[in-house]
Amino acid sequence: MINPEYRLATALLSDGVTERFVIIDSESRLHHSGTAWLQFLSDAKRSPNTIKGYGRRLAYYLSWTAPTADWRSVGVSHLGMWRRTLANSTFKARNGIEQLRSDSTVALWMTPVRSFYEWADAEGHLTSDLVSRMTEVKYFAAGTGAGGEHGTWRRVLVEELKPSGQPIVPDPEWIEDPLARVALENLTLNARDRFLIDLMYYTGIRAGEALSLFAADMHLGGGSAALGCRYADPHFHVKTDNPVENKARAKGRPRLLYVSEHLVDRYVDYIMEREHALRSKDISPHVFVNLYSTQQHNGKAMKYSKVQTLVKRCGRRIGYTLTGPHMLRHTFATRLVRGIDCEAQSLDVVQDLLGHKSIESTRIYTHDLEPAKKLALAAIAARTVALRATA
Repeated sequence: MINPEYRLATALLSDGVTERFVIIDSESRLHHSGTAWLQFLSDAKRSPNTIKGYGRRLAYYLSWTAPTADWRSVGVSHLGMWRRTLANSTFKARNGIEQLRSDSTVALWMTPVRSFYEWADAEGHLTSDLVSRMTEVKYFAAGTGAGGEHGTWRRVLVEELKPSGQPIVPDPEWIEDPLARVALENLTLNARDRFLIDLMYYTGIRAGEALSLFAADMHLGGGSAALGCRYADPHFHVKTDNPVENKARAKGRPRLLYVSEHLVDRYVDYIMEREHALRSKDISPHVFVNLYSTQQHNGKAMKYSKVQTLVKRCGRRIGYTLTGPHMLRHTFATRLVRGIDCEAQSLDVVQDLLGHKSIESTRIYTHDLEPAKKLALAAIAARTVALRATA
């Protein structure tokens, strides 16, 4: 084959259960290095969604490269050409309109390609010095943003691989309309879906974290010596190492989250509905299981696609577009940081609630603060000094 076209696929291992991501060509032949890199990412505990996204972008790059060059011998100019191709070619957005990629999107496409080449170089697969030439040491003067107080030398991407402009970090999507929030809070749903929506909406956990929860993690009656938990108030534990059945992954940090009486009641409603629906078939350790599917799938752990479908359906019912579960988490965080319908909380508290490893990840929720900043500055009024005339 002269010009192979590569794509991401899943392969079932010999145990008949385990799946892994692979990169294959149009004749289902394996791209061994690309597939080995995906396995490296899996072994490094990268999330399945990250591996999937990286794999698709690498496959697209390999297809683009194949007609003109051997991927193992390319130089920096070749990757620069790939960056310009991404920036200057259109793609079809969700609304069906053809548009150019933003600088931040181009950067997201370049990241997995650079990562792949760094791995390939370490494994001895390359015949060029590409990786050593992708970055350069540059001096940043004192007083500049990157130089700090005394100036410093930093290793940065070479100009050829940098985005054409400053990457723009988009504001997180959240439910800005207060009427839409009220409608979602009062939407009539079955007991499982109501508890799932409320858990994400009122605690800010990720969908993957919710799907990774086990019944043993739910201490909604408080902890006890028998449970090995000393926290008396209703709470649950977000863990990252539960042996899940649904490929869900709890990103971030393990943490404990307290819950309100409202969430305790929602959980009790769900448990009663689950026991009634499954009876003796209720054997999964997962909190969230299928209850409204076919008999074959009922009782099995829910998957992310089900949560995505549920959230979008809720959006249609309240007349407000919800693009996915992340909007519930972003709404929770934005309200806490900005004090919307609640008392504003400090960033470090919100960081801990969300399980962010870096407070910079939490800082995105300070978005759209221009009106608040204007009021804050106006509140610090200049003191008026009255001068007395002297005779």
